[in-house]
Amino acid sequence: MPVFSYRALDGQGKAAKGVTQADSAQQARRKLRAMGLFPTEIEETQTHPSSAAGSVARRWSSSRRVRPALLAETTRQLHTLLGAGIPLVEALAAIHEQTDHPAFAQVLALVREEVTQGRTLADALAGHPDAFPVSFIHLIRAGEVSGALDEVLGRLADDLERRAERMARFQAALAYPLFMVVVGTGVLAFLFAFIIPTLTGLFESLDAALPWPTRLLLGLTDLVRGYWWLVPPALAGIWLLAKRQLARAPQYRRMERLLFRVPVLGSLARKMLLGRTFRGLAVMVAGGVPLTEALGITALGLGRSNYAEALTQAAALVGQGRPLAEALGAADLFPAVTRRLVAVGEKSGALAEMLARAAKGIEDQTDRALTALTALVEPVIILAMGLAVGFVVLAVLLPIFDLSTLVR
Repeated sequence: MPVFSYRALDGQGKAAKGVTQADSAQQARRKLRAMGLFPTEIEETQTHPSSAAGSVARRWSSSRRVRPALLAETTRQLHTLLGAGIPLVEALAAIHEQTDHPAFAQVLALVREEVTQGRTLADALAGHPDAFPVSFIHLIRAGEVSGALDEVLGRLADDLERRAERMARFQAALAYPLFMVVVGTGVLAFLFAFIIPTLTGLFESLDAALPWPTRLLLGLTDLVRGYWWLVPPALAGIWLLAKRQLARAPQYRRMERLLFRVPVLGSLARKMLLGRTFRGLAVMVAGGVPLTEALGITALGLGRSNYAEALTQAAALVGQGRPLAEALGAADLFPAVTRRLVAVGEKSGALAEMLARAAKGIEDQTDRALTALTALVEPVIILAMGLAVGFVVLAVLLPIFDLSTLVR
């Protein structure tokens, strides 16, 4: 059905805007009047008779998934508004009006309209899988079924805010090393492009044999100047080949297992995946999602990871009546400490609490490992850039010193 954007007035004369689906502008007007709105402006925003949700999903995919920070902010706003006693439709309308992201605002408008028509919030969100994660939708559904939507939204907001904060710290930790790499690469490119070529003629006019650092530098300069145009297509080809190979689950898992064996980086990658796994399970179990379903949903959120495969197998074992701790032990991916916490939680009936405790412990370890890694990376990058620039300076100065000796 076509999608129409509208501006209207409600029964109290307040301005309202949004989008609606209808076969024609006339039907859209009738639909809005039935909702208690008096349209002042209606404009068709979708000319092709395809699915409105699919159209918005395609536009949203062009700008990628919603950022964790934006989803956390939206969830927190919805939690606050519902906790204040505001009806769901009005809360969605208020959030839609405050959203600055155009594509996400249109998604929220369609969700609000579907809820107005009588659909549950989870069903309305499920029509936009590119904007809302599967685990998010299932938790909302569990909250609606149990009548604790406000409480579930609070847990979701806490989890999303925690993820957004960790992502911000990770990006901030990488900012300075990346800046150093960019600056160092720019300095080397400037030397190779402008400084060294001006000295090439001088070096070649010397009758004496050039030192090996100078010969190596001149060879690198000729290589860069003569074949620089091969670098972009080579990098693009490598990126496309890697993307194609990693799109297949077996290759992805094989590469992930190789990454796990890399010192420092492998341990950090494992901790990050473990933290996501236990945090997701903790939030869903606390939200009332059945354990087997929570395991399957968490596995979907982990994509093609080895941990996703392990959780899928664990869900099958739990479905057969096996304890979760024992099911997790079937895969050699979960530390013994976390399995003991899970076992204690199962026996005491506090599984969600123990899962959250395990997640917090792993996340704290991840933060410390990330801090140590960035503290190590900065001096290593500075040293590498210094050695590279020092080699260039040495290669340039050595023949000059030789020339001054010959003149004497």
